[in-house]
Amino acid sequence: MEIKIVDSGGRLSIPISLIYALLRRGYAKLKGRYMVIAQECVSLFTDIKLGLNDIVPEVGFCPSEEPSIIDVDDVLKDVCLEVYRYFEDRCAACVIKVYSVVEEMWLIDEETLVELFNIARDHRLPLEWSTGSIVLTTCPENYGEAYRELKPGDYIKGLEKLRKALTKLSKHHLVLRAGKVVSSSLDT
Repeated sequence: MEIKIVDSGGRLSIPISLIYALLRRGYAKLKGRYMVIAQECVSLFTDIKLGLNDIVPEVGFCPSEEPSIIDVDDVLKDVCLEVYRYFEDRCAACVIKVYSVVEEMWLIDEETLVELFNIARDHRLPLEWSTGSIVLTTCPENYGEAYRELKPGDYIKGLEKLRKALTKLSKHHLVLRAGKVVSSSLDT
């Protein structure tokens, strides 16, 4: 069974946590704009219940000001298409290109996508899907919490948090350059 998960504009048509649950459990594979559910798992898919182990933290608010792109020359440059600060310099974010809207193809494999979701969960980095990219952020999901807990300039701490979290991904799964995968652990 095939389910369309990315529309022609690059927007997701199902929740990120459902994608994570299906891939993590081995029920599905990515194929262009679709997710292919294994025939023996179709009945499981219709009955799937998302538990705490399936929930991926997602961005809960969008600050009104434009983000400021930051130049980096380390692991973040290897993995992130863009790194920026935002929310009055309280938060940092990393844009990771995972899907090509034009070519209708995934730039990373299922294992790497699951690892990216695991990193978001393990390091409490809320994410959002943005036209074929996953944006990991150091801002808490809730606006009030972010405003109370983070001060202007805390994006520097956020950059360190992103570096620590993404080092594993960089070493073991993929290295991105300008949004194109140039190496992956599965290529070797």
